[in-house]
Amino acid sequence: MRKTLIPPFKGEGPFRLLKYFIISGFVVIAIVTFLLGAFLYTTNVDTLVQSSENYARLLAENLNYNIFIGFYAPLKARGIAMDLHKWDQFGTLDSLVKDFTYGLKIQRIKVIDRQRKIVYSTEYDLIGKKEPKNSPVGQVLRGNDKTSIRREKQAQASWYGNWFVDTYYPLREVTGNPWMLGNIYGVIQITQDVTDRYLGVQRSIIVIIAVAAVLMVFLFITLTLIVRRGERILLERAEDQKRLENQLQQSEKLASIGQMVATIAHEIRNPLGIIRSSAEMLVKKENPDPARIRKFSAVIVEEATRLSNILKDFLEFARPRSPALRPINLHDAISRVKNNLDHEIQARGVQWADSNSDGPEPVIQGDPDLLYQAFLNVAMNAFEAMPQGGSLSVTVYGESDGVRVDFSDSGHGIKEEELPRIFTPFFTTHEMGTGLGLCVVHNIITAHGGVISVESKPDEGTTFSIYLPAREVREDTSLERVSGRPWVQSSS
Repeated sequence: MRKTLIPPFKGEGPFRLLKYFIISGFVVIAIVTFLLGAFLYTTNVDTLVQSSENYARLLAENLNYNIFIGFYAPLKARGIAMDLHKWDQFGTLDSLVKDFTYGLKIQRIKVIDRQRKIVYSTEYDLIGKKEPKNSPVGQVLRGNDKTSIRREKQAQASWYGNWFVDTYYPLREVTGNPWMLGNIYGVIQITQDVTDRYLGVQRSIIVIIAVAAVLMVFLFITLTLIVRRGERILLERAEDQKRLENQLQQSEKLASIGQMVATIAHEIRNPLGIIRSSAEMLVKKENPDPARIRKFSAVIVEEATRLSNILKDFLEFARPRSPALRPINLHDAISRVKNNLDHEIQARGVQWADSNSDGPEPVIQGDPDLLYQAFLNVAMNAFEAMPQGGSLSVTVYGESDGVRVDFSDSGHGIKEEELPRIFTPFFTTHEMGTGLGLCVVHNIITAHGGVISVESKPDEGTTFSIYLPAREVREDTSLERVSGRPWVQSSS
């Protein structure tokens, strides 16, 4: 047996929402990872600057003490002005600073006086130059230390350059009292090379983002494979389900055909038996009584008519006709049914009532013959429910976008457990019925784009409501639709 694959879902399958969540989740995770990397980067840089600042502050305090005790205080005590142009003073200060910072990762130390002049620097070329105006020297001379990180590109350095932390700290006179601050006589700038530590921070952030990216890609690929596998499984199940549905439909068709054949055989056998027995009675009598001839002839005609009706019902069910739509009014179809059933109405003692038969006629697009047949079957079904006579009310109501016709009888009603099955083929509660009448009605109304419903209470009566959409109205008809009310003449 050749397998016929069902076309792919093309974005409309049950995994469409899951795909959306996967892609959206991937984007969200990427954004969160980026933000997390930025946060970690900022936090680590701040930590790096803070630790460098704390280290530089401690170093500056100790260096300030050593400069003041070992260099500035002796000069002041002897009344000698500080002049680093003199070799002995410069040598003393230079030796003191280098001895103190030996072995430490200090890139440069500068001493700046109150006139922003660099009076000492471990880089001798800077001595005598002025600090730029944007330098925080003025702020530091007021007693506030300042630390910042900067990147410095060099001609022969790597592409990322070097990173330095600059700490400006005020040089004060040492008073010996921790609660009393001495006068500020200059500023010391300590520059630390933090390139290795900064690159370590960058590498850690890059590793975190790379790992997160790899995990995201792995998760995305895994979920995508799961979704595709799920789609394949669903496609296979849909294929199996479709095949089982086809088999079930075929079985139902065979069962319906078998039931139809059995019903036809049962329904035809009884009239044929009566016709045969009546004909045999006529044949056996050499001089039959004319009254008996008329009696048996009437029986033969009645049963032949019944056979014709049975075959007609089966043909209508087996070969439903497509409606030939044209403008018709429903009261004409209802009046046609009433006129053709006039003999039955009188014979059965039924009171037929049209609640708005004198009003304007609603016009719709429909097949008059098929609607006549549907209304006729509903009326005959109502007659069968009133064997001792009763009343049948036919009312036409205007809906917002169509017409509703109610057939209400005062018959014995339909049991609640039988209501869901009344439109099922071959289901009947009448001994002489085929069970196709209401099924044919349902097919006709459905072919017109309408709906048929039923409400019934045992021993109180039944109401069949037929809704038909109003697709077109004749130009010479002035109608007004009022939901839940019969059609009425428009006041305009």
